Amino acid sequence: IVIMREAMTAFSAGETRQLLRSIIPLAGGRMFGVMPGAMGESAVFGAKLIGVSPDNFAKGLSSHQGVIVLFEPERGAPVCIADASSITAIRTASASAAATDALARADSARLALLGYGEQAYAHALAISKVRLLSSIRIWGRSSERAGVLAARLGEELEVDVAVAPDVASAAAAAEIVRNGLAGKEPILHAGHLQPGNQCNHG
Repeated sequence: IVIMREAMTAFSAGETRQLLRSIIPLAGGRMFGVMPGAMGESAVFGAKLIGVSPDNFAKGLSSHQGVIVLFEPERGAPVCIADASSITAIRTASASAAATDALARADSARLALLGYGEQAYAHALAISKVRLLSSIRIWGRSSERAGVLAARLGEELEVDVAVAPDVASAAAAAEIVRNGLAGKEPILHAGHLQPGNQCNHG
């Protein structure tokens, strides 16, 4: 979380160089993405190369599969290849936690998770590092899968975790709302949020 805060600050200050990610649509809703970046003009540079397959979740696999390749600046040689799936989960949740720490009220203690996948789990862990959570409400298209995540988080974080019957109920019971569901139609509306709520999507 600290590293993500530093990275976002460096980006805002123009200390990093980062192009917009390039996405190639593939059959069946799959995608191939390339995301390059450099830490200034004479420091390390690299890229994330990733395939996104939404159907993987039903197979018990991460929807994001790929590698991150880092190059040293002097010779331009690759010096590191790392699993992008694990890093993506950590980075995304840490970025949200950094944003939550900056934007959410200091006394925010109730979290709503819309979705129950890898990112929902990672976000609960990360946000618990910046706010003392008292409860978590989870809503997803499968109440059974939401229940599995609720049991896991309840045991690991030792807080009150329960499945919400609908999006409105989940949001109404929270001060921090995290939407991780993909879809063409919106599920979270302004009327679902309470004044002063902090919401992130990704």
